[in-house]
Amino acid sequence: MEILKGMKSPLEMINYELEYEGVWFPPVVRPHCLEKLKTFEVREDDLILATYPKSGTHWMKEVILLMQHDGHVDKIGRETDLTKNLAMSFVLPQDTKRCILEEIAASPSPRFYLTHLPVQLLPPQVWTKKPKIVHLTRDPKDACSSMYRFLNSLARATNTTVSLELVYNHSFSEKAHFGNWFDHALGYWNHRDDDNVLFLTYEEMKTDLRSVIRRLEKFLGLTITSEGMERIIEHASVEGMKKTFAKIEEENENGKMYTRAFGLMPYMQKGVSGGWKELFTDEQRDECDKMMKEKLAGTGLDVHYH
Repeated sequence: MEILKGMKSPLEMINYELEYEGVWFPPVVRPHCLEKLKTFEVREDDLILATYPKSGTHWMKEVILLMQHDGHVDKIGRETDLTKNLAMSFVLPQDTKRCILEEIAASPSPRFYLTHLPVQLLPPQVWTKKPKIVHLTRDPKDACSSMYRFLNSLARATNTTVSLELVYNHSFSEKAHFGNWFDHALGYWNHRDDDNVLFLTYEEMKTDLRSVIRRLEKFLGLTITSEGMERIIEHASVEGMKKTFAKIEEENENGKMYTRAFGLMPYMQKGVSGGWKELFTDEQRDECDKMMKEKLAGTGLDVHYH
């Protein structure tokens, strides 16, 4: 992978510093792609899934795809070409001069694409064309612990490790990639009452996926049959998705480019809430809880995260 060439370990992914309009980004994002966002032609029938990194992106993507096909997993057209399968601000791993945004621009409607961008860096036409935006957030402690596991899975390829302390300090700093969690979550939370925005949490999905699907059904204007609901619940479970992804890898030459980051690290991990408890020290837990209490106080989001 062009992006990974020359990188001795995932440590360099954390230490990579690109600042753009006050937000920091990892090496999969380059300034020329961020500039293209300003003139990107949004369409009214676009569907955008916006998430903070390691917050259930691929789970929600699968749920939406299943909903669009009433739970018939075999009817979903899987695109294993990376040009159709990465977040809109990314460069192509094989050719860092090209932007995923260019491929999205050339795609036929209706388009469904992903982004980790903070709300202020979305294409300006989002606010005039008003495409549907599904935003999914997750407890920042779990997002951090998931990032730790993710980076260490990549690190095995270079016989290195990344410490939790390093990932924790980076995740809750002003240099956190795609912005710090608090700014990112509150940015979308402040648009939760917009007609074209649906704000959801990973924890809601874990607690009551059926309810989340019903909310999505209404928001997206879909009709899910009772049989379809059961199929979606089955195939959107951790075990269901693992089976689906294993089949994709088996049947497609480039299947791992759909199911794994850089073709290496499986997107499907544990799929749990509270996994941070196995990793965080008491000090890290208390410090993070204090930050959440201070930064979310009075916002309404503190009802979900406190």
